[in-house]
Amino acid sequence: MLNTHVHDLAVATSGKWLPIHTLAVSGKFYLVDALLKHNVDINAVDKNGLTAIHKAIIGKKQATTNYPPRESANPFVRYYDGATLMHYAVYAASTPTIKLLLLYNVDINLQDNDGWTPLHLAVQARKTDIVKLLLIRGADKMLKNKGRDTRTYELINLLKQLPKHGPHLL
Repeated sequence: MLNTHVHDLAVATSGKWLPIHTLAVSGKFYLVDALLKHNVDINAVDKNGLTAIHKAIIGKKQATTNYPPRESANPFVRYYDGATLMHYAVYAASTPTIKLLLLYNVDINLQDNDGWTPLHLAVQARKTDIVKLLLIRGADKMLKNKGRDTRTYELINLLKQLPKHGPHLL
């Protein structure tokens, strides 16, 4: 389709995903670039409310997740449940994406609709390196979610492992 002079994206659109979503999750950033040159919206949402960047983060396609600085992707977008791109990056354990989002000064303390922060997710998944990164970058360890277990004991143990004035991870 992209190699022809007819750019009818409607024929490549399913009931659930748009072409930009399919290409983002495939990791074919050069094809995503080609679509963007045809005025496709990188922030368009699929049937479930996810953007192409959400799909790239979930699929661990780092080349595509680098779009916030290059193609006007919104790094502050939130899913209908209140989850931010940072929540998704932590869930996917993508340290490069977390660092990229931090460059855009996303709020790492934003809570989803259930009160979960990216730090809660990192602790629950036992991602010590991500917990350390978030804490060094200012994650609030005192925020509570809406009644779900945040494994406070595990968080306290992780905090004890942090050096008092250690090197920054960024």
